[in-house]
Amino acid sequence: MPKQMQRPGGRTNRTREAIVAAAFDVVAEHGYDGLTVDALAERSGVHKTTIYRRWESIDDVLFDAVIARSEREIPLDQSDDPMADLVAMGVSVASNLADPIASAVAAATLSNPKNRRLVEFSSRFWEIRIEAASRLVVRAQHEGVVDPDLDPATVVERIVGPIWFRAIVLRKPVEQPFVELLVYSVA
Repeated sequence: MPKQMQRPGGRTNRTREAIVAAAFDVVAEHGYDGLTVDALAERSGVHKTTIYRRWESIDDVLFDAVIARSEREIPLDQSDDPMADLVAMGVSVASNLADPIASAVAAATLSNPKNRRLVEFSSRFWEIRIEAASRLVVRAQHEGVVDPDLDPATVVERIVGPIWFRAIVLRKPVEQPFVELLVYSVA
């Protein structure tokens, strides 16, 4: 029996990327309520049945899109300076929120508190990202630059929360000195 060849990247990956990109475009242009399978199919050039086959709901498409973008746009790399890593994480969060597409998605998650699936999506997203970012805090604690008695997840929340508030609620720019102030205030 011949061995099946797998296509790295291939059509499956291109299709997924087209749908994910379309999800961001639709939310940016029409808000969360405009995010439908029909809109995704039209924007991505992918047939509706492909979308239905891959995702259980439109919220699942948005979740995958946001996780993929977050992992790409907000890297959690480690250097030889754990405090600089925390600042870099905060600056990446701020840069991401300054993007109109990310800002529209963030606003959609905040403006639909009665949508149970969207609330679950938001909670799941933050659990994943806070857990990942907490590793930076744990490293900073081991290096002795962040109080080891602090809960790593709470430290991440104390950095990211004010960035979100300033960017999304106040609609003010978030610059590196502001992020540095946040990071060094938790140390």
